[in-house]
Amino acid sequence: SSSSPRNAAAFAFRPSRSSRRLRLGGLSPRNKILDLHVDLLHRSTECHAISSSASPASSGPASSRNVLEGIGKPSNPGWSTGRLNRLTEWAEDDTPNRPIICEYDPRGRWLWRKWNGTVLKATWKSVVAVMLAGLLLDFYARGGSLANYKLSWSLLSAPTATDPLIMRLSGVKKLWEYQLTLATFILTFFLSQAFGYWQKVYDTTRKIQGRINDFCMLLMMGAERGVDTEESKATTARSNASTGPRGSRGFSGRAQELVTLCTRLVRMSHTLFWAQTPTASNGLTDSEEYIKDSANCPLPADDEHIGPLLLSPYGLRALVNTGQLTKEEREGLMGTGLPPSQHPYVLLVWLGIHCMDGLKSGTLRGGPGYEENLFRQLATLRACYFDIDDFRAGRMPVAYVQLVQVMVDSLVILSPLALYPEVGILSIPLCGLLALFFRGLLTLSKSFLDVFGIEKYEEQCIRVDVLISEINFGAGKRWMNSAAFLPAIPSSPPE
Repeated sequence: SSSSPRNAAAFAFRPSRSSRRLRLGGLSPRNKILDLHVDLLHRSTECHAISSSASPASSGPASSRNVLEGIGKPSNPGWSTGRLNRLTEWAEDDTPNRPIICEYDPRGRWLWRKWNGTVLKATWKSVVAVMLAGLLLDFYARGGSLANYKLSWSLLSAPTATDPLIMRLSGVKKLWEYQLTLATFILTFFLSQAFGYWQKVYDTTRKIQGRINDFCMLLMMGAERGVDTEESKATTARSNASTGPRGSRGFSGRAQELVTLCTRLVRMSHTLFWAQTPTASNGLTDSEEYIKDSANCPLPADDEHIGPLLLSPYGLRALVNTGQLTKEEREGLMGTGLPPSQHPYVLLVWLGIHCMDGLKSGTLRGGPGYEENLFRQLATLRACYFDIDDFRAGRMPVAYVQLVQVMVDSLVILSPLALYPEVGILSIPLCGLLALFFRGLLTLSKSFLDVFGIEKYEEQCIRVDVLISEINFGAGKRWMNSAAFLPAIPSSPPE
């Protein structure tokens, strides 16, 4: 299902066929596409996205947000006139409208009825092909033509062992039996390794979220508190506005500015990281609206350029217009001399510097232990970012995958020749089942190795728009609202 326009998260996309060939040939795909996009984008200044994104002098964050009003949820990505403004709103969306991966109902009847996202859909062509091969073999064994078709043996019985063709196939049968044992062991082990890889990548995406949440929680706990008398800057919790209990409300003026700045920077670092990571399930390119409207924009709207659009000068300007970046931050990112794929790490450095300044000025309170723990979260977050690219670059050696592919293909192709001498025409459905199981296991293994769906295994992929929405809620609301009010310590124990 497609996502809402607010959930059109992380314009990370499936790469072009040429980039897929580079990766399959042993070269890492890391950031190759992103680092080549700027010249193409500069040649396309007439796009609707740019014309509807007014200059900062004539249009501020409020007018940009008006463009986003009235867009329905949950399944209508904003990919039409004014697309760039609409597509940047996912950067502040905090309401995921679909699960992180495809969910299932454990009831057998429900599972039997599923088609999309299953090995049935992925392997039915192989199943039909091998069954047709078995049918042709039976037709040839019984005469080779309708005129000469004979029943040397009954229709459902095993062929006669003395038949010349059956005798010639006996050697194939012995070879196939050895291969069956070997292929079963290797394929099941390959599947377990592939699922282990998928699990590691998924766990790392959750570790990224965990480190950001830990950082934000520590930031809120160490920020200088506000008091009841400081009404000009302090934030009041909504649920306490009418009762007015004793305690500190929100943060002091300078602490409020610091925590707002830091949470925004860590959210944008997370967002831009997924924007530079190739993925096929981002709430945009997996939607029908994208396909219908992509031909109407002069900007490159194919698989190779959707993701870099957000990291381009145009995308950064749209983020400024929607209040996710400041003009100075945009200019700073573009002036680093680094490719756009490095923007998430630049924001992490800025974030750490702001925290260091806050500790020196007393805006953040805490001793050496607090400081060490706060910066450890940022360092671990950086390591998790790198882990995602490292996993993608070294997921599985090509020789291993090729060996399993050849073994399974040859096993399935030889199955009609090997089974026919034993069971005759009944080998046709049996070969279909073998193709379903072995090709299905191989396809499932490949889908686990394609964690983000860039190689057409999109049903099993991790949906990065959900990751973005969850962090936007955690960093932008959960910890900020939790620290909005701190009740005063009671003078006597409660009864």
